[in-house]
Amino acid sequence: MGFVIAVVVCAVIAVTSTIGFLYFRTTPYYSLYMFKKAIINRDAPTVLKYLDTDSILDDMAKDALARMNKKEPAKNKFEEHMQNAGKDVVRQLLPQLKKQMGDALTGFLLSDDNAAMFKDLGKVTVFAFTVDVEGDTAQVRQRGKDKVSFKMRKAPEGHWRINWINPDDFKMFK
Repeated sequence: MGFVIAVVVCAVIAVTSTIGFLYFRTTPYYSLYMFKKAIINRDAPTVLKYLDTDSILDDMAKDALARMNKKEPAKNKFEEHMQNAGKDVVRQLLPQLKKQMGDALTGFLLSDDNAAMFKDLGKVTVFAFTVDVEGDTAQVRQRGKDKVSFKMRKAPEGHWRINWINPDDFKMFK
């Protein structure tokens, strides 16, 4: 009788653990963990699986154009033409930047200059973030902070991808 109970308990634990792991693999936390692991391993294709560079660059361009529009209006025709030229440059460079992003990211990951940063990343836990999920989107914040650090969207394949990064967070790379 004791043997049967032990087998049933082990079976329940095994089934519960399997269901829990399968559920965890569908969460933003798991995608963040895999993203972090890919960065540490310097695995650019896997990093790009979890990082939607096209969406991030689109948002950065949109922000740049919005900042250009907020500046004071042109004082003369020449200034107006220069402002429009600047906006055109941003729009024209965007497709080229998207094409080059994979190579740039690979170069960044493989650079020995960044080895210390990758080593420090290994100490960070994904549970240092608070994740608010609404449907197929998630807002990610550092624990204890109100400001959204980045946003994620669920990919059709089931994993989550970072698709927006708070521009203020880029200040740490300066």
